[in-house]
Amino acid sequence: MKRLIAALPLLLMITACDQAPPSADPSVLTARTDAWEAALDAKDIDALVMIYTSDARLLPPNGEMTTGRDAIRAIFGGMLDAGISIDLTSIEARVSGDTGYEVGTYVMKDGDTIVDTGKFIETFHRGEDGVWRMTNDIWNSDLPVAAAPPAEDAPMADDAPMAEE
Repeated sequence: MKRLIAALPLLLMITACDQAPPSADPSVLTARTDAWEAALDAKDIDALVMIYTSDARLLPPNGEMTTGRDAIRAIFGGMLDAGISIDLTSIEARVSGDTGYEVGTYVMKDGDTIVDTGKFIETFHRGEDGVWRMTNDIWNSDLPVAAAPPAEDAPMADDAPMAEE
């Protein structure tokens, strides 16, 4: 009996070390996305940037992938300066261990005018401090890509040779 009592703490320690970290409720991710939207609406670029990891990647539509908080500050700071607001709607959020993702839709506005609609996927990681931060942020417009302007050396309609009759 004494051996069993002496071994009990060792058994408890072994089983505790063998367990995976508890999965979080996916609402932690939607709360982070809500905080992102609130920071954008409040024009608080510092709060918005801190929702991302220091090496987070942004994958904007029709643009280069950028990495890091300075790039995040530049892209979203430009939106703030332009007076853009964004309404986000979560469709799905999942968490497994220290990793999670959220899928949703957005409506981008300039004042009351809708200038874009689309969808997004955000991936998150729970840091050693227990805080969930965004690691990847990609969004794509539902609108067609605007037609490119004609090249400068392309003939204009008035410059086209006329057919002989």
